[in-house]
Amino acid sequence: MVEFALVTPILLMLVVMVADFGRVFAASLAIEAASRNAAEAIANAYLANPPGPLSAAAPAGITTYYQGLHALGVRTLCDEMSDQANTAYDASTSTCPGMPLIRICIHDGQDTECSAEAQGAAIPAECTDLGSAMTNANAGASSPRWTEVRVCYRFTPIAANMPFLSFADIWLQRGRAFTIPCYFVLVSTECG
Repeated sequence: MVEFALVTPILLMLVVMVADFGRVFAASLAIEAASRNAAEAIANAYLANPPGPLSAAAPAGITTYYQGLHALGVRTLCDEMSDQANTAYDASTSTCPGMPLIRICIHDGQDTECSAEAQGAAIPAECTDLGSAMTNANAGASSPRWTEVRVCYRFTPIAANMPFLSFADIWLQRGRAFTIPCYFVLVSTECG
């Protein structure tokens, strides 16, 4: 009985740590898939309804146009992340204000919305990828256009509140880009 009493807490901690590792891995895969799908959804929406002719440079930044694309990316990502533990999902708007943190940019040289977090939240120091500069630079004529989605998510382990063994929150960050395939429409050339 004494041996069992001594070994049981150690075994429980090991089981919890293995479970947390699996949960971190699953959350990481969910974030990666959500960011990739959001980038793809934005690229497809851009291609379906471009701000101007695809054979020419994108016209000067049309704020409402880019806001709509950013909102689509946020909805796509938040819908896919809605079942994650720390996600602040609002089903009525399909947004997740505050968590996960999202940054979106359409690299066509004209996106007016690249400079801040997509839902207006402050970016904590732990989200280094979101805090770094994100410009909508594009090399100009005949260079590809692409979308970029960056995500930062706070994961709280089960073992965060265990006695004698406490883990801090883990910040997961992912970024995905998706090329806007203008050649599907233009047949042989890239976006202008």
